[in-house]
Amino acid sequence: MTNITEEIKKVFVERLEELMNGKNNSEWSRELKIPDTTVSAWKLKRSLPSIEYLVMLAKKYNVTIDYLVGLED
Repeated sequence: MTNITEEIKKVFVERLEELMNGKNNSEWSRELKIPDTTVSAWKLKRSLPSIEYLVMLAKKYNVTIDYLVGLED
């Protein structure tokens, strides 16, 4: 299970950075109205987003949750 979780975190961070389009954590967290510490924890692979955040990100960037977690390209 740990290997799967680590792979999901790795892919999520790659996709997140792609969606951030060069913005720093503070700019991006303000735009999304989420705590800067939350974005930092994601990027440092300390945690994964909740389902609510995944849905919000998928809707905002017109991608699927499967894309965000690496289940589809």
